[in-house]
Amino acid sequence: MFGILTLVFLLGLISALLFHHYRKIRNSISKDSTDFKITNYFFWQASRISGLFKTSIKKDCQKLLHKVLYLRYPTAEKWSIILLSLSFVLLVLTGFIYALFIAQSLYGYPLLLHVILGGVFSVCLSIVVVLQAPFYSFHKEVEFSKDTFEGREAVKPATVKQKILFWLFVISGLLLALTALSLMLPVFSLTAQLVVIDIHRYSALGALLSAIAFFYFTLVKNGK
Repeated sequence: MFGILTLVFLLGLISALLFHHYRKIRNSISKDSTDFKITNYFFWQASRISGLFKTSIKKDCQKLLHKVLYLRYPTAEKWSIILLSLSFVLLVLTGFIYALFIAQSLYGYPLLLHVILGGVFSVCLSIVVVLQAPFYSFHKEVEFSKDTFEGREAVKPATVKQKILFWLFVISGLLLALTALSLMLPVFSLTAQLVVIDIHRYSALGALLSAIAFFYFTLVKNGK
């Protein structure tokens, strides 16, 4: 059941974001919203897919890595964001591969790696929340100042969508850490452990969906 829901939500989210991107491009070209045709959308989809094979994935990855490594953030914050992102990607790979394609729970070295990555993810998430929370607060807009945020790149204020997705990711990440820790304590019955495992899985799904949407709306906001 979890595997089916994961595929449904992932495909649904990706389809919605692609459609949103298509409408954004169309609106920038033509202000007439009545000229939408589903055939044009599918042709656009096909051209985007074919374009992936024409571009060099290696070069794109190198450009992305260069931008990440040279983020204009304070050193501790920059590396916390990098390690958080890297550990989360590896957690997704190790966790969802077993959940979707292997009819067995994590065990052995993959489980050990998953636990280590979970520790790195939890520590980095805590640091990122403390340092980034003011920029995603719903109460006030943060004004960038060289005196208070030395070395930080001046960016536009976060949108409401970004703030919501940021806090959804944080809540999901905290649930992941709490459920993982609770499973290590010999205080729950088998039935309670199964419930905690389900909470852990769906928290991982929530974190993945919110991370994808946050990344998309960040790129769209920056015009990329």
